[in-house]
Amino acid sequence: MDAQRLTRTRILLRALAVALLVPAVLRPPETYAWSGAVCAILLASAGWLAWRSADGAPLLPAWTAGLLPLAGASLLLSSCRARAFDETGLVSTVVLAAILGKSIASDRRGREVVAGVLVALGCIAAVLAVLQAHITYRQELQSLLEGTAPVSPYVLARLRDGRPAGPFTLPAALGGFFALTLPLTLLGRRSLSGRGMRGVLVAAALLQAYALFLTRSIGGLAATAVSVSLSLPFLAARRRLLLLAAVALVVLAAGAHFRHARSQEFGAPGGDPFLLRAGNWQAAAGMIHDHPLFGTGPGSFGTFYPRYMRPGMNETRYAHNSYLQVIAGWGVWTIVPLLGVLLALARRLRESWSGRVGELPYAAAAASFLAHNLMDFTAFLPSVAIPGALLIGLAFRSGEAVPVGAVAGPSAPAARTGRGAGPAVALRAFLLGMALIGFAGHSVVTALATDLIDRARVAAVEGSDREALSLARRAARVRPSDPAPRAFVAEWVLAHGMSDGVLSREGRSQAESAVRLDPESAILHYDLSLYMRSYRETGAAYREQWIAHVLFPLKQDYSLPEAVPCRRSEP
Repeated sequence: MDAQRLTRTRILLRALAVALLVPAVLRPPETYAWSGAVCAILLASAGWLAWRSADGAPLLPAWTAGLLPLAGASLLLSSCRARAFDETGLVSTVVLAAILGKSIASDRRGREVVAGVLVALGCIAAVLAVLQAHITYRQELQSLLEGTAPVSPYVLARLRDGRPAGPFTLPAALGGFFALTLPLTLLGRRSLSGRGMRGVLVAAALLQAYALFLTRSIGGLAATAVSVSLSLPFLAARRRLLLLAAVALVVLAAGAHFRHARSQEFGAPGGDPFLLRAGNWQAAAGMIHDHPLFGTGPGSFGTFYPRYMRPGMNETRYAHNSYLQVIAGWGVWTIVPLLGVLLALARRLRESWSGRVGELPYAAAAASFLAHNLMDFTAFLPSVAIPGALLIGLAFRSGEAVPVGAVAGPSAPAARTGRGAGPAVALRAFLLGMALIGFAGHSVVTALATDLIDRARVAAVEGSDREALSLARRAARVRPSDPAPRAFVAEWVLAHGMSDGVLSREGRSQAESAVRLDPESAILHYDLSLYMRSYRETGAAYREQWIAHVLFPLKQDYSLPEAVPCRRSEP
């Protein structure tokens, strides 16, 4: 690759990284559907550019190709294809973000740009968190208490608690994000020479630390302790043992405070987070035991979880341990790639620790992301997973002297683009292009359907019933394989349209379609039983409610009526 093309490629990769991080963090894809589509398009472009910059070399290790048939089997055997493809898209998002990070890892300026953007985003998130904790949540709580409308006790408890989430959906996600940004903030202070800029970065680090303190997230605190401790050889080599002891003391003190503060919440909705996580892990282990080979299906943890629930456990769609959830959904074969990533990063950390090289803070931040997912599910939240995966890629620098796409002799990737390897490279280009187009197209379609159903829910809350029904119908047409819009139509008709014969028949048809698309969902079977009951199909209604009860035994609404004992008449 010539120098001019190499420079152009580096600039484009930096721009893609910046353009990806800003919407991913400030407009979380798990909340804003179109943000997810934008991130997918950017990642697809980055994946193609990374392949081109590597002169047609494979983007992943060769052994990963052997896992594709197993992944395909898990995907095809899933009971709900829509959710399975959604989680496949999430896996692709994480992989492509890591590839983007790896592609710019050898570009020093690119690493600095990514670090600077993440530090800036960390400061923005911290400011939002401080405003939420001290102003916004208090105003919202006062407004709800003074209003006459009924309010969920869970919402009131969260507002009284005051734990901020910044731009994210959960305080734990915000804590996990600070675990990524704090080492990079300290890295900037270490590498800059001007006192003014050093002071600014010290203030930025203190601001993020205070916002982390406000979250009272024990998982976020533990992850931050991991990233900061692992960065110490690079940040302060001479006093690292003293600083490591200081970090340990601070973490223990803060953890004790968080534990005491969170204990005040245990009587409120939510319960003890440690006991709840233990229950989630137990349920995940049960799924792995019952479905070891290909799992319950990607994206199905929340659907299968209710049948493993025990009294005192919470309702959740996540295992609060991303590794267990991946193994439960995809099968035990996923231990191979998971273990491969962990071992590779551990080896990179050991090399960086001993050499105190520049990528150590990136590797430390990446390690904190992987450690946090032992007790949380930020790998399933693109707003944290994208920067986390990007940092994982940045940690694997191929070498100071080898730039992106550079060649080093006849065995280098460019040597494979000669006359003999032309058809093979063309075939790889075609397959990769189709996969990236499919990934981006799926994200756009999903965003459109999700946006429509979200608008339908808002319209229903505001009392615009006909508009809600129309939007849900459009969502079902946009994405026919998704049971969610069909379930919405079925529930809307149950609530508002059973007196209309045409609507009643439409609602039943949508309820039946939703069950076919997701046969493991208890609520879908229960909704169908209500329709059959209204049509006086007693036997069919009993069967559907029995299935719902089997799928979610603890749900009182799904309980079967007790049989009335018959008395024998006296002769």
